[in-house]
Amino acid sequence: MDNWKGAREVEKKYSRLSISFILIGLFLAIIPFSPIEFPSFLVNWYSVLIGILLYLFGLILAIIAFTSREKGLLKYISLSSIVIGLYLFTY
Repeated sequence: MDNWKGAREVEKKYSRLSISFILIGLFLAIIPFSPIEFPSFLVNWYSVLIGILLYLFGLILAIIAFTSREKGLLKYISLSSIVIGLYLFTY
């Protein structure tokens, strides 16, 4: 039974990495525009660039998870972040 759980964890590897990179990327990209005070090393245009790159890397991992037919709904959640990301980066 332990081998089956291990195989299931490997199957969702790209989906979990994808959602992690997408969330971190969106957070870093939005920080400079937030009214909340953050440390000065986070509030600069480099954090926006790094955030966008992490977001795009997360989208690539989501596409890999989708094409490799990983089980679960997490791959659909990470792919639906395309709409969220386009909305946040556009407005």
